[in-house]
Amino acid sequence: LLTAISIERCVSIICPLWYRCRRPQCLSAVVCALLWALSITVIAAVTSLCLLHEDEHCQMALISMYILNFLFFAPPMVISNVILFIKVLCGSKRRQPKRLYIVIFLTVLFFLIFGVPLSVWNFLQQFSYSLAPSQVVFLLACVNSSINPFIYFLVGSCRRHCSLVSLQVAFQRVFEE
Repeated sequence: LLTAISIERCVSIICPLWYRCRRPQCLSAVVCALLWALSITVIAAVTSLCLLHEDEHCQMALISMYILNFLFFAPPMVISNVILFIKVLCGSKRRQPKRLYIVIFLTVLFFLIFGVPLSVWNFLQQFSYSLAPSQVVFLLACVNSSINPFIYFLVGSCRRHCSLVSLQVAFQRVFEE
């Protein structure tokens, strides 16, 4: 879903007229449904192969899943966020970037920093190779799982003066854009 959200935000910045006037209303829902279907299919295949104790097929399915993540999902997410970041930096200096763009950028950035190491570690485990202890990798994954509410709160509570407001107001400010 981060990939779909990142690409959609990037398209809304690069082609704002097309995005507002010509983009099919159901495009986001269809893309997300297809991504969910693909993910469920891959996970079901990997799970069934691994539960049947077919070690060689299980290992190949896991390797295929990690390659799919690295080659299909990660590059568009990274590229679209770099484009979004450059566009926001090069945009009008008078206007502050919209909070939603900041939230998406921070969410993807922290996902790449804290979430991707677990996938890399799992991928390398398939070849009996490890760069870091499992405790470090799992700690990073835990941080990744719990950091998004803090991003929403901090971005939603910062205006010109960084004042703390209730969590509900912070979420409302972020998502009303």
